[in-house]
Amino acid sequence: MTTDRKAEDLPLEFRLVSADQVPLAYAIEIEEYPESEAASLKNLIFRQDAAPELFLGCYLRKEDDTSLLVGYIVSTLVSGDHLTHATMSSHDPSGDVVCIHSVCVASAFQRRGIATRMLKEYLQHLQRLSDKNKSNASSSAKYKRVLLIAHQHTTGLYRGVGFVMVGKSSVEHGPDPWFEMVYALDH
Repeated sequence: MTTDRKAEDLPLEFRLVSADQVPLAYAIEIEEYPESEAASLKNLIFRQDAAPELFLGCYLRKEDDTSLLVGYIVSTLVSGDHLTHATMSSHDPSGDVVCIHSVCVASAFQRRGIATRMLKEYLQHLQRLSDKNKSNASSSAKYKRVLLIAHQHTTGLYRGVGFVMVGKSSVEHGPDPWFEMVYALDH
């Protein structure tokens, strides 16, 4: 069964989540996050509409040449130094800091290295976008760093791909504390 295989053995592909795929991402979101922490469908639609280039899906290619969304990462841009409660529902198109709001893998595909593979792919995607924007004379957008907040028990996942702990976050979203982490993009 494909769900028992590790990420490197699965036929995964990464592509942007289209507007019509957002409800599928939402179904994963509400399955995997507690109600007090899950993004609303409205928020996911807003994020995809405001920053479609920052909503990357992980799809499992099936034998019939269709694909199944098994995970995603979604972000928006800010101009500030920290991820705050306000930045969780906003997007600054001229921002140079990427704020990751969700890293989510469907339960049937967890514990197979997919989240790590998604994060690595996402960081490479951001670097490519930043390099493209930097070389485009009509665009001043250049991503400097990536921020996210995580619960203590998940910080190892993010450290494993290069994020560094900033400290306890001021964000209160659900009953457990959040910790802010940062990843510096190469320039």
